[in-house]
Amino acid sequence: MQSENILGDQEYWNKRAATFSCGSDEAYKQRFSELLSLEPGQSILDMGCATGTFAIPFGRKGHSVHACDFAKEMLEILDKRAAAENLPVTSHLLAWDDDWQSTGLGEKSVDVAIASRSLGFKNKHERIQKLDAVARHKAAITVSASVLPSREPQLLTHLGREIPQSGEVSELVTLLITMGRLPVVSYMLTLRPMIFLTLADGAAELRKMAGPEPFNVREQTLFDAFVARHFRHMQNTDPKSQIADGWELDYPLPVIWAFIGWRTDGKVWL
Repeated sequence: MQSENILGDQEYWNKRAATFSCGSDEAYKQRFSELLSLEPGQSILDMGCATGTFAIPFGRKGHSVHACDFAKEMLEILDKRAAAENLPVTSHLLAWDDDWQSTGLGEKSVDVAIASRSLGFKNKHERIQKLDAVARHKAAITVSASVLPSREPQLLTHLGREIPQSGEVSELVTLLITMGRLPVVSYMLTLRPMIFLTLADGAAELRKMAGPEPFNVREQTLFDAFVARHFRHMQNTDPKSQIADGWELDYPLPVIWAFIGWRTDGKVWL
């Protein structure tokens, strides 16, 4: 999850597809699944599915999954993974602001709708309402509850820049209450690895996480030294990996995520 400009940039996410699943956070996936507490056979809409973080494991459990993303290359990887195991996963090249009805994903078309770390910062109210409308029984999202995930606090401290905080949780809980929903909130700490095909890709990503303001001469010198110190070349010996080697930040990025779930059928979330 990045700033809205990045979230809305298909080219950016298509480029990230090859390394997106590398070092994926198993603890996050397990906790999200526990909190979502699906019932056997429920159908799912996974908005912002990427390469199948949840679509693949949910499909393995027999759930029919509509996996939606606006990044074509993410979906190509997802389709290969789903086809290899003959999973009940249908991909849709679909963005938040597209016409979901035209793809058969209209009102109450699935049992459960989720958006894991993919809500973005634009038109959040409309997106929540859209997710709510499509789900017969429940919906859930995760958003940042700490430092914005589009910023890197260690780098910002190194540069002497301000570290922005997220206020999304209270805003979205208030919205859901005004919609007549009774949201539940739970928190998860993740340690996100940063893996890239090239050092240039890694440095460019880290530069975005310093904020949009131009570097002065001092900051550029500090940034170059930070990249040289903290990126390391890695060789991947896992034959199932999508890349043979790449570049990795030598520490994971800590982010606290808020899981916000709510029922859409008038029942209480248990």
